[in-house]
Amino acid sequence: MSETAINKDVMGTAPRIAKRVTRRRAQTRGRLLAAAFEVVAERGLGATTVEEVCERAGYTRGAFYSNFRTIDELFFALYEQRANEMLMRTRAAISSVLDEAQANGTDGDGLVEAVVDRFLVNATMPHDRSWWLVTTEYLLYAARNPQAAQRFAGLRQQVWGEFVNVVVTALACARRKSEISPDQLTRVLAAVHDGALHQSYADPGSVTYEELQRLALPLMIRGLTRLED
Repeated sequence: MSETAINKDVMGTAPRIAKRVTRRRAQTRGRLLAAAFEVVAERGLGATTVEEVCERAGYTRGAFYSNFRTIDELFFALYEQRANEMLMRTRAAISSVLDEAQANGTDGDGLVEAVVDRFLVNATMPHDRSWWLVTTEYLLYAARNPQAAQRFAGLRQQVWGEFVNVVVTALACARRKSEISPDQLTRVLAAVHDGALHQSYADPGSVTYEELQRLALPLMIRGLTRLED
């Protein structure tokens, strides 16, 4: 085989090998994150160990440390992954409502209920008890660990800005103007969401998460916004 042929062979196969390794690494990381999600939901952040995550994922400690330096780094990556997943679901749900409203000529006021309904159906995971347990664990962990709290605050702020942008876009399409800052409005809506989730799990025999949200969100949106002139 000539030198030219050898070079062509190397140049042709190397990218494919690198691609397989990259895909395998992504799969390993994904399985470790999924296993961590299950373990944290069952045992809590403080009781979750590298060994338990590896056993649940079917990997060795070597596979773990080739992807994460510490268990805390895994926790941060898991939080970021799940927060971004909810953000994407929220953005897609609201975008679909706005597209339909534009096509059907839905007015600004009727759009409020449509957005809330689609948000509840597609954007949130109210019946995913594991997700609620994990997010609660993060809040407790941050409250007890100042360094972790600072790191989590940075991650939350990155995602939070995107949520505020989604709310601003939705209000503009509904031709409504917020009476308070977009950040404040988003925080109020998030507080309603978090409170409804807490009540649905702490007192499951009372009003459901969906009932509370459908009652509170339209009232909060209309009370804190107004139709543009």
